[in-house]
Amino acid sequence: MAQEAFLRAYRGLAQWRKDAVFSTWLFALATNLYRSELRRIPARTVSLEDIAEPPDTRPADRGLEDIAYDRDLAVRRAVFALPAKYREALTLFYFHDMDVATASRSLGLPEGTVKARLFRGREILRSKLPQLLTVPHLKEA
Repeated sequence: MAQEAFLRAYRGLAQWRKDAVFSTWLFALATNLYRSELRRIPARTVSLEDIAEPPDTRPADRGLEDIAYDRDLAVRRAVFALPAKYREALTLFYFHDMDVATASRSLGLPEGTVKARLFRGREILRSKLPQLLTVPHLKEA
């Protein structure tokens, strides 16, 4: 899919109006290609309640880095389980470090819509993943 995005970018380079940053135009092109591919594949949704936490087979005295990694992985999985409109906004804003204006141009949506989707997506995550808000206590050796 990435190869197809770059081919389309090369073919459509003359259509770039230069009123936005090239990376924003390229992200919009890749996002539209991704959306088109998703429409061709039947959606398989999984409820956040149905996602089982993997059993922890590591020793109890693991380091803070492992705990942070586990939390980050759980958050990413939860974000990818969100409905597409919230997932896209959260992914661009947090994982691709775009600001609201750039994300809105990339998604082709007004800034207010992107802000609302970010807020609602965070609210869904906050209600579904309360264990992420607390840091587990380490056992003393």
